[in-house]
Amino acid sequence: MLINQENITSIIPQRAPFVMIDSLLSANETGFKTEFRIASDNLFLENQVLSESALIENIAQTCAAGFGYLNSLVEGGEPKLGFIGAVTQVKVEDTAKENDLIETSVQVLSTFDAIHLVEGTAKANGKVLVSCQMKIVLA
Repeated sequence: MLINQENITSIIPQRAPFVMIDSLLSANETGFKTEFRIASDNLFLENQVLSESALIENIAQTCAAGFGYLNSLVEGGEPKLGFIGAVTQVKVEDTAKENDLIETSVQVLSTFDAIHLVEGTAKANGKVLVSCQMKIVLA
């Protein structure tokens, strides 16, 4: 584990109650992995089911954590802000429930200057929940 739950906000811009990742497990130039346990007080939880938009946000925050961690190592300072330019190829395959452990992986497909095309997948209990591609712009 690279960053634990107590320190995760040091590399992402989100703050409680909108933090949708608990820990950064790995990060390198080709991809990132995070974990997130769905708590009973999650804002996106309705009837013990997490919304699909929350899972997409989880993928976006995995990007923020990965890029934030890498940038803090290279530049030795604050992580850069990232902006979502597009979300495409969204596939919703299953739902996540309260107390599920979400394991999210993001693969960096291509990079042009500060623009990154990534593909993210969120899983729970070995099943794919949501996958999508995002264009992320780092400022």
